[in-house]
Amino acid sequence: MHALARRIASGQCSAEETIQETLAAVRRDDGTINCMACVNEELGLENARAIDARLAKLSPDERLRLAETQPFLGVPFAVKDLGFGAKGLKSTSGSHLFKDTPWDYDCELVQRYKKLGLNLFARTTTSELGTSPTTEAPVYGGPTRNPRSLAHSAGGSSGGAAAAVAAGFVELAHGGDGAGSIRIPAANCGLFGFKPSRGMMPTGPHKGEGWAGLAVDHVITRSVIDSAVALDGTYGADPGCQYASPFFAQSFEHIATSGENRVKRVAFLPSTHPLYPQDPEVQKAYEAFRASVLALGMEAMDAFPAIDLRDMVASMLPLIAANAVHAVVKKAPGESYKPHMQPASLSMIEYARSLSAVDYARSMDTMNKVARAYGAFFAEHAIDIIALPVLASPPALIGTYAASNPDYLDYRLGEGGIFDYSPYTPLANMVGAPAASLPVHVTQEGLPVGVQIMAPLGKDDMVFELAAFYEGKLGFQA
Repeated sequence: MHALARRIASGQCSAEETIQETLAAVRRDDGTINCMACVNEELGLENARAIDARLAKLSPDERLRLAETQPFLGVPFAVKDLGFGAKGLKSTSGSHLFKDTPWDYDCELVQRYKKLGLNLFARTTTSELGTSPTTEAPVYGGPTRNPRSLAHSAGGSSGGAAAAVAAGFVELAHGGDGAGSIRIPAANCGLFGFKPSRGMMPTGPHKGEGWAGLAVDHVITRSVIDSAVALDGTYGADPGCQYASPFFAQSFEHIATSGENRVKRVAFLPSTHPLYPQDPEVQKAYEAFRASVLALGMEAMDAFPAIDLRDMVASMLPLIAANAVHAVVKKAPGESYKPHMQPASLSMIEYARSLSAVDYARSMDTMNKVARAYGAFFAEHAIDIIALPVLASPPALIGTYAASNPDYLDYRLGEGGIFDYSPYTPLANMVGAPAASLPVHVTQEGLPVGVQIMAPLGKDDMVFELAAFYEGKLGFQA
């Protein structure tokens, strides 16, 4: 169980005292960081008082047994502000168009969070419709700033989640990842961010797969163990879902604490690859991670699948745009959305409307081809893990990737655009693979730099084994 849950269960502090401390920190510091999109103080206090009332009726042993079944008992928690059903928490999806959308039900994943004992009291900021690697949506009154350096971006689109954890508001926070949106903020804020395999996480009851299977939910944490325990309590199919969830013989908590590591061979980009990191700090982080892999007794191999990442990302754009715009069209038929959205989003809508059904099918066909090439690479080279940078540079300055570009394709693929900043993370989304961002380096300016590790689809346990083994032996650089 989480250390804070143990303190609450043992009576060292109450759930109400815990949420009061969290709310005080948010009031004190979020005016600067701007990562909390919606805070329902009364809801958090009501939840905490209910936990305390329940604990008051139990013996000390019964309290601890309860915390063993609810390992985050009373721990404050926030979900991403992106169309995610949670009673008592209005959402905006990062857009004036969706501002103050009420929810009268908890989606399946929120229900599972609550069964873990988490005290859900807030939503965290995101980019408009979750389509940017930074979190600077005007609907929140300003950008979300990186607690490690206020001039820099916390990343996106789950930038608010990472900033909330890095600022100490919460121990863990929910995020979603459709092209790197958990791993990028985790890297920018010096945290651990895991993207599960496609089909691992529930999406119901009223949503199917996210972005044609590109997007998946989980949490951002400081440690591997917190992510593992959260995954144990939330992964698995829900009624009517489109995918069967992988089966794992051991719990992720066991994997994260066993000290075992079955990873034998890790693939790295060859130095001659056109996307080998050129930024000195990213290169330093990447090469240091390679040295660590060798020092920890594994083999490092220079190899990468025969996949053109730029072409791959270009084929993802119809899937992202069409699915994001579908939500807009349902909300605002015709052109009534135009006064409410940012330039890049408006251009994305026009781009989506220009697509044909054949264009969409072609992108789905590319998804299959890329996944086949990815899977074949692991089999042919007896690879367990691929290691890549998370980003091509350390955290960007605020404003660098704000969605002010009125040309969607140029914003994504043009010179100095999103692809140049984030060429590596979308691969895991395209193939549905598990991937994690590990905080392995800090620049002289104090900016975190992450390296990501990826495994084949359904091998989430291998990612956790290596992440936990690395953290246990060398520690994270945060």
